[in-house]
Amino acid sequence: MFIGSFNFDPRSAKLNTEMGFLIESPALAEQMDVVFRSRIPMDAYDVRLSENGRIWWEERRGTELFRHDEEPGTNLWRRAWVWFLSTLPIEWIL
Repeated sequence: MFIGSFNFDPRSAKLNTEMGFLIESPALAEQMDVVFRSRIPMDAYDVRLSENGRIWWEERRGTELFRHDEEPGTNLWRRAWVWFLSTLPIEWIL
């Protein structure tokens, strides 16, 4: 089992030194697999893309699914700030 960090962006792949632990324990790996399969879906959103190219978020609460058309946990000002940042020519930094 590997526990560590790796961000899926070009900076992490090329510049950052990431850290982690390699643990040789099939029993612990199995326990973590069970936790991730049962708990993570309840604590995370599935990001989806609609037919017209818009992003939406799917949330699980028990057996129910909820659709969010705006990013959960944000407000108008936060979304406006992110939109503004997306207009800047900084793609090369990412």
